[in-house]
Amino acid sequence: MGLISRKLLLLLLWACTFISACSSTRWVVESEGTIDKNDYKILDSELFLARIDQIKPDEPLVKFRLKTANTVEYAERIRTSRYIQTYKPKVGYVIFGLTSAAIAGYAAFSNDLVNQPNNGQKIALVGAGIGLTGISFLNMKPVGEPTPTGESRLLRRTGKAVQTDTLNASSDNTTSPEYEILLQDKVVVKRTERPFVDNLLSINLGDEIDPSILPDNRDLEIGVNVFFNDSTYTYSIPVTSVFEPFVIVTSELTALRNRPVLNVNNVLTDLAKGSQLRLVKKEGDWVKVLYGITETWIASSDVNTLWRSSEFARQLSVIAIPNVPFGNIDVEKNIPNLVSNSEDRYGFILSNGGYTDDYSERLYAKRDARLMNEYFNRTLGVPEKNTLVFVDQSTAQDVRGVFNDLSKAINQLPAELIVYLSGYARIDNTTGEIYFIGTSDDSTQTREASLTALFENIAQLPLTKVSVIADIDFVNKYNDQDALEKLASRITSQIENSGVVFASELGQSSLIYSAVGGENKRHSIFTYYVAEAFKNRYTNWGAIVKHLERNVSYTSRSLFNKAQDIRYFGKLSLDLSY
Repeated sequence: MGLISRKLLLLLLWACTFISACSSTRWVVESEGTIDKNDYKILDSELFLARIDQIKPDEPLVKFRLKTANTVEYAERIRTSRYIQTYKPKVGYVIFGLTSAAIAGYAAFSNDLVNQPNNGQKIALVGAGIGLTGISFLNMKPVGEPTPTGESRLLRRTGKAVQTDTLNASSDNTTSPEYEILLQDKVVVKRTERPFVDNLLSINLGDEIDPSILPDNRDLEIGVNVFFNDSTYTYSIPVTSVFEPFVIVTSELTALRNRPVLNVNNVLTDLAKGSQLRLVKKEGDWVKVLYGITETWIASSDVNTLWRSSEFARQLSVIAIPNVPFGNIDVEKNIPNLVSNSEDRYGFILSNGGYTDDYSERLYAKRDARLMNEYFNRTLGVPEKNTLVFVDQSTAQDVRGVFNDLSKAINQLPAELIVYLSGYARIDNTTGEIYFIGTSDDSTQTREASLTALFENIAQLPLTKVSVIADIDFVNKYNDQDALEKLASRITSQIENSGVVFASELGQSSLIYSAVGGENKRHSIFTYYVAEAFKNRYTNWGAIVKHLERNVSYTSRSLFNKAQDIRYFGKLSLDLSY
């Protein structure tokens, strides 16, 4: 090819490079109703309160932010946005254009043609080739999505829009709000005025509410009414968002256990009255509590629930009394052997302590029963095989059943009998009959066995001597103070050599020998001093009664400032040693 051919080729390559890809911009209508925030008119403005933050026990604050609601009329306009679009030539058209240009160039400069074109024709052919090439590159197609430039314009107005905008407001020259607090629809904090502080109203419910008035109800809600700007704002706040539940021990002593089961082997320690622990949950007759960081269990009948702020947990009072194995208390050691065992001497022990429902657990009932069993066998001459020991009889049928076992054991042989009873009893206010209460909490079963009938049955046995030691708590008041004498007479009037001693008078309680920061004998006061009398070698009921009268009442008043006066009926000269 000649010089002109080379120039044409360079021209075509330059054209290809220049127009092989290009970009262009365009404006697109995005909306015909865009709000122009710069073109507005305020129609109305109103102050209101908005609750903020979550309330929690470690920060029991209910907070309200002062806000303003502005009703504004805005102009609506057409909004356009600018985009960049990239284009590339269509391949088919480019090939066609280049082919046509090549043919025209060949015709213009080829020496092989018969009729050689003149200069004007050559120029025309070259121009046609360039034109066809240019036309093929101008036939472009868009590549990819348009790219927004971020430029937009608001054009002519098309309408108007009314909106309400909410903004933080200023409390300057604003009336102070008022509030009241309710519990179960009863006002507990009367309507009180409080000013804004930095446009914020803050009410400390932990300070406003006395938690001692809160009932034991985890579903309880606290009502808060706030009055401001002719509006009332009403909120219900769960009590668990403000206070935490704790328990306080109400019994003189309660066992802290690692499982919710009555078992002497799962007792971690004993807690004295007034001990406070954080409540985890309630589960039937038990409550799970935190002892340090350990989850433990207490009988629900031995505690009351109270609501307190989180700070209360930092000053909990826990009065723990460590466990002491049997044999380490003074009356459990060095038990004397006073009387030789006699085959006609029987012992009967019935001790109920495992109450879990409406009655507090009798914490040392099993230990008391073991103590009496030791003295029956080693001090009072009752053979071990002649001793019937029953603990935690749950129903009336169970109680009657163990007395039947006693009747079968004694059979028709003349015998001597020593009885130890421990548990709760109830006196029927109509009939005066006394019922011994079983430990069952099953409402479908009868748990009360007639103690009156049981005493009568004992009197019918072939007995020459009977002693009854009754460490019984009477759970209800009864005006007839002769009720105990009448019960005892069921035996004493039938058997001459008999005596019945009760741990306390009616209206009093049989208390445990445990003092906070003092002595803890781990027995009931009454049973402890009965054992001490035996250990002091007193076997005559006259001496035993004097020992009990001298010590039981004094100890109960010293430890608890409560009266506990024993009652004895029967023959004071009765001696247990022969």
